Amino acid sequence: MGNASQGANRAVSEAASAGRSPAVRVLARAGFVFIGLVHILVGAIALQIDRGQGGEADQSGAIGTLASKPGGGLLLWAGAVACAALALWMVSEAVFGARSETETRKKWRKAASAAGKAVIFAFLAYTFAVFASGGSKNSSQSASDFTAKLMGVPAGTVLLVVIGLAIIAAGAYYAYRGISRKFLKDLQVAGTARTVVQWLGTVGYAAKGVVLAVVGVLIIVAAATADPSKSSGLDGGLKTLGAQPYGVFLLAAIAAGLICYGVYSMARARYGRF
Repeated sequence: MGNASQGANRAVSEAASAGRSPAVRVLARAGFVFIGLVHILVGAIALQIDRGQGGEADQSGAIGTLASKPGGGLLLWAGAVACAALALWMVSEAVFGARSETETRKKWRKAASAAGKAVIFAFLAYTFAVFASGGSKNSSQSASDFTAKLMGVPAGTVLLVVIGLAIIAAGAYYAYRGISRKFLKDLQVAGTARTVVQWLGTVGYAAKGVVLAVVGVLIIVAAATADPSKSSGLDGGLKTLGAQPYGVFLLAAIAAGLICYGVYSMARARYGRF
């Protein structure tokens, strides 16, 4: 048991060390470009939905749109590699970056945040790779299927509520980072560019926070009604917003905000602290 634990720790440490290399640093910056591109496309698809057109306004819909373009396969493989490098970079941040903190609580919080981002970026890299390989993925259906599976296990409904509350909390944190402009500490930018990036980040983080909160609410609603179909991920969250009173304007505003977040992410590839 001890040898297995030591082996796992060694593997994580080696991966973290590899994640600090100059090559991974460059690719990690490119990862933010692809993350930005995905958010811009999600926002664009949401605007199409707002005009009464069809579309899947989530990661799968955005990556599927890229796959359908000339040279899309090559672009998707590039996205998979770049996002995987960004995930690796975040692993290194979880191991080494947190050590710069002197307070134990801040150290664990920074490590947990970096590890969570590593998982998200790794999943995005996987999604890019699935589409690049000729496969496809329906994020809304995957969310509903996952919800249904959890409902079928003991205490699954309680766990779904906890997950929903956690996603709502994440949404609130995104909105807080945007409104308070805490995200500026991730950047090295001055002058006019700083002002532009600051506004893009403020609007983008707030919009993403609202969408995440709605996704969390839908998970809780699915758990409370025992209806997995109500948990439909980002696409379902955006369409739910559009179905509300004045939803046309609300969805348009959120879609524009997601596009702002995408442009901000691309700017972070240039001005982010690495």
